[in-house]
Amino acid sequence: MSQNGFHICVIGAEVNNIEQRQILNGIIEEGKKENADIIVISNLYNHLEQERAGCADNKIYELLSDIRADAFIMLSESFVNPAIRERIHELLIKRTDVPVIMVGTALPEFETELFPCISTSDKKDMETIIDVLIEENGFTDISLLTGPFSLEPSKKRIEGYKNSLEKHGIPYDASIVYEGDFWYNSGEKLAKRYIANEIPYPQALVCANDYMAFGILDAFAAAGIDITEHMALVGYEYIPERSLHKPLLTTFQRNRKALGAAAVDMLLKRLDIQEKEFLFEPPSGTFIAGQSCPCSNLYDDKLQEELSFFRTQNQFALWNLKSDMESYLTECKNYDEFISAMGEELFIVRNAKDVVLCLFENWFREGENRSDTLICRNINKYARCDDIVLKSSELHVLAEHFKGTAVFYVNPVFFKERLLGYCVLMYDTPDTYDNTYRHWLKSVSNGLEFLRLKTDIDFLMQCSTLSSAYDGLTGMFSKEGMRTAFQLMKNSERTAEITAIALRFSGSSGVFTSETASKEMISSMVAAAKIIRRFCGDKGIAGRLSESELLLIYPTAPLKAELLIDAIYSELLFSKEHSQMQNYDKFLFCGKLFRDSSTGLDTVIGDISAYFNEVLVAQKEKTALPHYKELQNVRREIELFPLHKYSLNEISSSLNLNNNYFNRIYKQFYGTTFNQDQINSRIRFAKHLLLNTDLSIADIAEKCDYTDSKYFIKQFSSVTGFSPKQYRTVMEYIYE
Repeated sequence: MSQNGFHICVIGAEVNNIEQRQILNGIIEEGKKENADIIVISNLYNHLEQERAGCADNKIYELLSDIRADAFIMLSESFVNPAIRERIHELLIKRTDVPVIMVGTALPEFETELFPCISTSDKKDMETIIDVLIEENGFTDISLLTGPFSLEPSKKRIEGYKNSLEKHGIPYDASIVYEGDFWYNSGEKLAKRYIANEIPYPQALVCANDYMAFGILDAFAAAGIDITEHMALVGYEYIPERSLHKPLLTTFQRNRKALGAAAVDMLLKRLDIQEKEFLFEPPSGTFIAGQSCPCSNLYDDKLQEELSFFRTQNQFALWNLKSDMESYLTECKNYDEFISAMGEELFIVRNAKDVVLCLFENWFREGENRSDTLICRNINKYARCDDIVLKSSELHVLAEHFKGTAVFYVNPVFFKERLLGYCVLMYDTPDTYDNTYRHWLKSVSNGLEFLRLKTDIDFLMQCSTLSSAYDGLTGMFSKEGMRTAFQLMKNSERTAEITAIALRFSGSSGVFTSETASKEMISSMVAAAKIIRRFCGDKGIAGRLSESELLLIYPTAPLKAELLIDAIYSELLFSKEHSQMQNYDKFLFCGKLFRDSSTGLDTVIGDISAYFNEVLVAQKEKTALPHYKELQNVRREIELFPLHKYSLNEISSSLNLNNNYFNRIYKQFYGTTFNQDQINSRIRFAKHLLLNTDLSIADIAEKCDYTDSKYFIKQFSSVTGFSPKQYRTVMEYIYE
């Protein structure tokens, strides 16, 4: 933390742009001198469209409501979207506790008395450019390509142009002042007029920004014309991309670095009660040498710096292109692995000291209001710290944990329209991130969503399949796949008999859908599908007919349908997914034998659906009867805990019923007595052990709480029609 605990929050948009980088360089350098902590809040993409103002990227600015800072600096020129400017104004107008300085062009939404603005002087800079062209080159015929005439910067630059001409006794000619749009195309348009001899060449043309000058250079180069043989060309605002155009543009750099330093100085003086007033003098800019103008006193001191920067930037972009980071992140099974994978690729973020990923405590819960608590973890594997837990308003606290950091960039981490948290990028020198980092962070956001979806069964339920023949959630045949598989089975087996086992999941409304099902229900569906696939054997086929129905078909059934259903239910019952279910009565089973060799899949599905519909009607009638819910809870206990001995007297007394009445309604509901149901439950557990262990019959009898294995065998045979040994042999034939 800084010695004086002074925190400056810089508000910008897409701050990796050259103009913002230059101002930030001055802010950071001056901030370091004053032992201030610099936190920069910025979006990543800065969309122009009004409707994009509320997108997740721009939710970063909600931090301005309560982030702890001693002062705000707003980089006004970076905010091109009026809707975002209005939103930031709404937030800052309420922060009467914190002074704000605007740096750059004054914005109409911000009151000057509340938000003082400092900037370089367009008028003074343009006057300096024209002065040099007249005094050092002897030019008297100088044209100007400016921006839209209605904009204040354009007006100021025209004023500076006029002042220089008048000062040197050269009359002002409005016909050679051209209106542009501050972008390449207006430069290209003007260049084509010169090339076509529509307008005469001047001795020199000054463009009110470099982008329009680049458009002129490119148009002349495309026409195969050397522009220097016709006129001199000078740009304004200095965009280092000039090395990508021919000839190298001579331009003028506004002193934005000094502007950033002045903003810090001004804030410090405003906070110092002894300082009555801060006198601001716009800093002067400088010419940057090039080949498009024969300016005599200029020397090349920037080209090597530009080329070095672009070479470095291209190198990092190449590393990013070759990086397997996105693959690594999608392979991660947990958050710890995710952070480690990010750390391995930290080198891609040019010159970064470290990165701290600050995610909302509940970032992985879609649909919830985001928590105000952030869990922050740095990714540098050589300087790994413990997790830092803080509120969104306390991001400045990170300075205490990462001392010596010159600047903290806070950017949004988001997927689609959901803000997940913030990524805090740190430098120990005055520097800014670039487009490679923006791509790196996009990979992080996508990777986080992928990690979340690995545990989101609701999402899997809604996923489309990779093939029309297979279901994406269960891995089984889809309905169309079942149709093909069914025909192939009939053609190859040539059997008259078909046994069909179906399982339906029903929700509270009687219909199971991805919208109404709980995660536990979906998890149980997946578990049931896995179990049914294991019961297919060599000749059976299984598929998911709809969101709620699974179907298993045998050409020649190894067991009666009732026994197969109970075997499948035994496996589902003792699976972890089913034991966690609260509404286990939402599963319906159906087993049918079809003897007609001409039976088609549609007939099978139709008969099963009709059966399920009848059962649902009967079940609905049962739910209206007295004691239904209580009896369901009793039966669930019996089925899930088969080794517990339940007393008829205790259970009936707990329900305030006599034994005879309890037994009568229990059999009415479930078709068997209370005592027989306990026996069935223990036998069902024995079936599970026979299928899933190599235990002897005697050991299984003991595990099922039988003291006499012969009695166990007798009771097992009475319930199933098979001895335990026979049952195991038959089931091994079909089970997996």
